[in-house]
Amino acid sequence: MKRSLVVFLLLLLALSAAAPAQKAKPNLSGTWVFSAQKSSLKMPAPTSMTLQIAQNDPQINFSRSQVYGDRTFDWKLDTVTDQEVVQKLPEYTANIRVFWEGESLVLDQKITAPDGTKANDLVTYSLIDGGSTLEAVERQTTVGGKGSTVNKWVYEKRAQ
Repeated sequence: MKRSLVVFLLLLLALSAAAPAQKAKPNLSGTWVFSAQKSSLKMPAPTSMTLQIAQNDPQINFSRSQVYGDRTFDWKLDTVTDQEVVQKLPEYTANIRVFWEGESLVLDQKITAPDGTKANDLVTYSLIDGGSTLEAVERQTTVGGKGSTVNKWVYEKRAQ
């Protein structure tokens, strides 16, 4: 009886050592300030932009303010990872899902404009430079073969 218990414990120990360790997800929380110099955009860059992220897994809250000249565009999203949410705005309706892919947070939007035009917007957020920089690689595709674009938005963390 003791021998089988010892064998069982050794087997359990071996299996737990062989199992891949799950890494903790990075915390993207903070106020992030857009860096036009470090970004690579296929569109005009905003004059300024601030992105605030509050992450308390599985809850994720985004708040973004983009300034283009004298016009400001604000966007907010309060969601839970791995659940779809529908966001209805005057400019469009979006079916949005936020999920983790390794150490990156992915925001997947299926967008429909009032005229029926459909687009996909997939943004992958990753921390770089030891967590002081947030990189958001955005892949936009218009449904129906009208084109696709890749933008790299880079943000610096604002000191608290």
